[in-house]
Amino acid sequence: MNETSFWQLIDQAGSQEEPNEWLRDTLVKKETDEIIDFEFMIQTLMQKSYQSSLWGAAYILMDGCSDDTFDYFRGWLIAQGQRDIRKSAG
Repeated sequence: MNETSFWQLIDQAGSQEEPNEWLRDTLVKKETDEIIDFEFMIQTLMQKSYQSSLWGAAYILMDGCSDDTFDYFRGWLIAQGQRDIRKSAG
């Protein structure tokens, strides 16, 4: 799975009534290597988004932000799709 395929899956999931379930059901049909690639991309994005400036923004938006809440926030941000991430980055 390449980056384009990853973002296509994220975008398709976002248009579903039950995005998490849809994504799970879609990934389970893929080859093991593709599932591993998907997880690697998620973890890479989570690592890259672990920034104090983003945590500060989350803290302000949510009137506080614990470690776990920041993880959920970053996951939510990734789920918004590549276009929205690029908008917020610059």
